[in-house]
Amino acid sequence: MSFKGKILVLKRVRSGDQDLIAKVYCQGGVLSLLVRDGYSVSSPFFGVFEPFNLVEADVEQRGDVLVPNDVISVERISFLARDYRHYTWMCWISLFVLTRIKLYDERVFKLITRFLLLNPGRRASAYRILFRMNLIESLGWRPKFLDQKVGRGPVRVKLSDGSVAEDGDLELPPSVLMAIRKMAEIGVDRVSIRGDLAGRIESFLDTYMDYHMR
Repeated sequence: MSFKGKILVLKRVRSGDQDLIAKVYCQGGVLSLLVRDGYSVSSPFFGVFEPFNLVEADVEQRGDVLVPNDVISVERISFLARDYRHYTWMCWISLFVLTRIKLYDERVFKLITRFLLLNPGRRASAYRILFRMNLIESLGWRPKFLDQKVGRGPVRVKLSDGSVAEDGDLELPPSVLMAIRKMAEIGVDRVSIRGDLAGRIESFLDTYMDYHMR
């Protein structure tokens, strides 16, 4: 089966002497893409399937593997990786997609691309939280606690809908939910979250997503 579409390159490895195998996110989900002689300077695909590049291509799918027939255009997002902070941020996005996202969704594709272009600088933890929140919204899993009042004591949250309830699955300090809601209301640039709280928020959002992705 052949199709034309946009492909986001997440990582690449060498196979044999000159072949290249890339992990990509495209309309088939997360797949492997095989480029024969991809490391050879004489290949028409040399330098195309670099990590983080956005490639519009004509590809053929053979089982779970893609093989490129032709490249229509390349947005070389990989050039942004020359900045070390931006590079580490892009690596985090790539690893997150590889380990947590399997199926294709156009809204998710656009979200991933948009966040790859961002450079969070020293505020990477806040932007990791923002990315997760945006992803949850894009997939239609908006948690109900964003619209509920939260008291001062420990609260329990249901993973099924994110509501605060006495029979919730997880017990959390109210600061976790309040920080997420504050970020949703006024934006990431106006919220300061200390390191230990940011870690707890990230862990909670991962648990919430894992529940819905299983």
